[in-house]
Amino acid sequence: MHIEIAQAVEFLGRLLQSKVDQDTINAFKEKLTELLKIRFQDHWDPQQPYKGNGYRAISNFNGQLDPILTLASAAVPIQPSCIHAHLPRDFVLWIDPFSVSYRVGDHGNIMTLFEDRSRGRITLKMNPVSPSHSPMLPYVQPRISTPIRISPPNSPDNNVLKIDTPPSSKKDNEEKSKDLVLAN
Repeated sequence: MHIEIAQAVEFLGRLLQSKVDQDTINAFKEKLTELLKIRFQDHWDPQQPYKGNGYRAISNFNGQLDPILTLASAAVPIQPSCIHAHLPRDFVLWIDPFSVSYRVGDHGNIMTLFEDRSRGRITLKMNPVSPSHSPMLPYVQPRISTPIRISPPNSPDNNVLKIDTPPSSKKDNEEKSKDLVLAN
C-alpha cells in the first residue's frame, strides 16, 4: 500500500510542480500521503485488488475536485481551486494493490504509472535519474536489473508409450496392444 500511495502522490506532485513552489508541494504530498493511508486502511485487499477501486480513486471530474485533495490542500497553504485548475480536466487516478493508473478525459486511454505483475518484482514507470527531494523517495526508487532472455525448451522427440495391460485381459487386447506415439 505504501509503494502505491507514494507513486500516486509523486505523480500528483509532478503535475503541480511547475505551478506551485516546491515547499508547498512537499507539504501537500506529505498530508495527502497521511490521509490516503488512513482512507485505505480498511479498504486494501491484495487478494482482491480491484475490489473497492472506486473508493480508492482520486478524481478531478465534472468540475468537482476530490474531497481528499481538498482536505490535503486545506492543511497546507494552497487553495483547492489552485489544485483544481492545474490538474487535467476529467482526471481519474486509481490506486489499487500492485497498480497505479490514471485516465484523462471520459474516453481517454488508461495509463499505467506503477505495476507489480509478479507481486515481488516491481516495475516503475519513471526516470530513475530525475532528482527528487521527496520524503517518499525510498518507496519509489526503482531497482535496476539486467534483463535476460529465456528461450522455450526444444520440442521433445516423439515419445513411444507402451500400454501394459493386466494378464487377465491380455488375450482380449492382444490386437489392441500397439505402440502409441505421443506428439505434443
